[in-house]
Amino acid sequence: MRLGRFLCLWAAVMLLWGLCVGQSGRRPTSGDEEEVIRVRTEEVLLPVSVLDEAGRPVGGLEADNFFIYDNGVRQQITSFNRRRVPANIVLLLDASGSVFSQMRFIRAAARRFVQGLRPEDRVAVMQFADRVEVLQDWTSDREAVERAIAWRYRPGERTTFYDGLYRAAVDVLPRVEGRRIVILLTDGIDTAEERRAGPEEALTALRRVEATVYVVSLTERLRREYRLTGAGEQVVSGAEAFLEQLAAGTGGRVIYPVRDEDLEPAYEAIAEELRTQYIITYRPHPAARAGEWRQVKVLVAPGGYRVLTRNGYEAK
Repeated sequence: MRLGRFLCLWAAVMLLWGLCVGQSGRRPTSGDEEEVIRVRTEEVLLPVSVLDEAGRPVGGLEADNFFIYDNGVRQQITSFNRRRVPANIVLLLDASGSVFSQMRFIRAAARRFVQGLRPEDRVAVMQFADRVEVLQDWTSDREAVERAIAWRYRPGERTTFYDGLYRAAVDVLPRVEGRRIVILLTDGIDTAEERRAGPEEALTALRRVEATVYVVSLTERLRREYRLTGAGEQVVSGAEAFLEQLAAGTGGRVIYPVRDEDLEPAYEAIAEELRTQYIITYRPHPAARAGEWRQVKVLVAPGGYRVLTRNGYEAK
């Protein structure tokens, strides 16, 4: 029955997929490629993750290990923080019919993630299915967050995926200051009949609030469960392309758990990365003009590491 329902959705999905892939496959503009950092002062802030070849966070680096380039000009670092900086985290959960059988594992993984946060971190919980819902508003109360995950996270049928991203960006994240992070769990397939935003609008809105998006993608499990080929495989591949674009455009990354039991390690990997992020600031020289787009590149010595960060900002 679940397979039949999934196949029935494909006709609608294929129409939407054409729009999504058309946007993902076109030649991006600089605004598509780069993360927008809203600069209230002359100082630019960059959260930076450094990963080794196995994808593990690299700690113990000093400011001298980092080289910041703004429009190709090397910059002087004004502050360098290796300490844990409080985070504002939106747990954004897919609750559509396609994830119904996994909900027990999703709840367990999300609750375990929350238990590992520090007291100063704040969390909001959202789900998207037939509609987008805020299950728990911003709070540092871990028990309240766990209750929301345990009792309010409930399945629907359709997937209002893009609206979930957009609502997080325009309604929830702007109400907090500091590090803004979205941890998204989804297969990335939007089946909504009506929507406030498409993929491009959702990504742009997240860039504007300087959110870093980490994705726990269910596409690999979906591919294996239904043994997808042909049109079904094209839909899933298109969804993966957008998830990769979403993470790369905001300084995050995508993790692809294969089994239900892999969900908890996926969340733990993200938690460890957040704990080891470097927070770097600099004052751009030469000074940026209001409205100017500035490209940012961060290099780390010694080489061989993967560096994740926003890669640009729009000066104010």
